[in-house]
Amino acid sequence: MTEHSDRRVCPVTGEPLLDGEFLSRGGAARVRVATASMPGLMSDLAYAASHGVRTGEQVGGAGVPSSRAPLNLALMIEVDEMCDSILTWATLLLSHVMGPSYWVRPGDWWMVSRVFDLHEDKLRRWSEAEQCADEVLYSVARLERLASPGRQRLVYVGSCSQCDADLLVRDPDEDATTCRECGAVEQIADAWERLLSKARESLLPRTRATRVAEILAGVQVKDSTVRKWQQRGRVAPASREGGIRLYRVGDIESLALQHSNRS
Repeated sequence: MTEHSDRRVCPVTGEPLLDGEFLSRGGAARVRVATASMPGLMSDLAYAASHGVRTGEQVGGAGVPSSRAPLNLALMIEVDEMCDSILTWATLLLSHVMGPSYWVRPGDWWMVSRVFDLHEDKLRRWSEAEQCADEVLYSVARLERLASPGRQRLVYVGSCSQCDADLLVRDPDEDATTCRECGAVEQIADAWERLLSKARESLLPRTRATRVAEILAGVQVKDSTVRKWQQRGRVAPASREGGIRLYRVGDIESLALQHSNRS
């Protein structure tokens, strides 16, 4: 055994760590550079998620959802998962440095990038740095893949029921697909239904929840209409996060369908 065999190394770069470090300078720099791309990356993904949304095609209900309609919904859900991870870590780091009363407003990607830029040195010496770097770098890389033109050849249809890995298929109209992680054979229709159920239970800021509900219901839903429902007590926030009111998507979807049926 050599005298350096037990030396701690950076989980990101493999560089030796100094006393008190949990990430090397290079590892923390990678997190900073990755998150610096978030404002532009989210603009690209916002366009991809909204592109091709058409009303009048209901994707839920008793039947098997059409593969055409939920594609942008699937992208939105996948993006939200990664964004939640990045936003959570930005808030945790900011709270660690500044105190528990500090948080990052959801959707403020410029602020997210600033947190990892201004507090790069603090990140290196934070006990949660390894998990933070692992999840943030993974999430940004996954968002970059989603935004890339080549990624459009594979369609996200939900998660594997056995291992929760992403199910990516070339043709979402096929009956089944094999999970690339565990080898389980998954029915695509069942995966879609799990995805749609997950979407309905999602808690999101009102505007975002309205857009997802609009896709699920297959009808146009105006923000002003949802505000009126809120004022009349027909829909209410299900939770709060950092001062932001979060709404259950399924609640807005139900009201949208009722409103459409009366029109």
